[in-house]
Amino acid sequence: MTSNSPAVITPSPFAELTPHRLEAFFDAIFAIIMTILVLGLALPGQADNLTPAEICIEMLPQIIHFALAFFILAAFWGAHHRTFSLVTKLDPVLIRLTFFLLFIACLLPFTSTLAGDNHTEGPAVLLFHVNMLLLGLIFFYQWVYVNSSHLAIPIPDNHYRFILTKSLIVPFVSVLAIITSCIEPSWSSICYFFIPVCELLLLHEKSRLFPQEISENSMNRRDESVLLTLPPELCTNLDKVSHEMEISREDLILHILSGWMRSHRVNTGPAGSLCQLNLDHPSEPSGQSSTDINR
Repeated sequence: MTSNSPAVITPSPFAELTPHRLEAFFDAIFAIIMTILVLGLALPGQADNLTPAEICIEMLPQIIHFALAFFILAAFWGAHHRTFSLVTKLDPVLIRLTFFLLFIACLLPFTSTLAGDNHTEGPAVLLFHVNMLLLGLIFFYQWVYVNSSHLAIPIPDNHYRFILTKSLIVPFVSVLAIITSCIEPSWSSICYFFIPVCELLLLHEKSRLFPQEISENSMNRRDESVLLTLPPELCTNLDKVSHEMEISREDLILHILSGWMRSHRVNTGPAGSLCQLNLDHPSEPSGQSSTDINR
């Protein structure tokens, strides 16, 4: 005779982790990485016998690699922030992917310093380029995974493809730098200056490569009226605040709803609406006020 023992449920170690917390952790690590990059700038050994101009010329490879690493990391931080502004939930794969991304990013102060101090040595420069390539590929895969796993707010296909193409710029330039380092290591890092050029060209070709997709639903969209029934005291408070802000009560409510949507990362859905409900409008209780909001 067997006894029925209750099932033991082991909570996931990531159960309490929210996109806000992971993004804050990412920001903190990136801030540290970008700060310690400057520690790689070291005065040359014979600095006492050199003029300030000669010191700057001597340190030019270090300064170039420091600047490249700093601004590319800044671009990656911006890309990560834009990605997580759409993320509504996490899963273990995305969390581990973010940790692996941070691990690769933490190597950048070392590889950039190594390349700056040994800019004529192929292996040292190659390590820096491989570091950049891995960072770019991980960011690219993160964007693909977030959207394919339905962890983010749906966005239009043309916008998704544009960001997907833009995220391939750094890997493409890194491969070009790797090839150049096999020929002339000291000039290979110049390839990264093509990144803003590629972004400008992509932005210029955006309308042609990614035409605006207009669906029948978006063409036929019209303003919808939503009836809100509010208690008298709430209406009084709304009127006071709207008067102070010099906006209408309806605009104030829209501001409140928009802020709530952003702070709670509400998945607005492909139609861009908070929800789609068929409601039978009840009769208004006595002593309460109603307001119409167009959306």
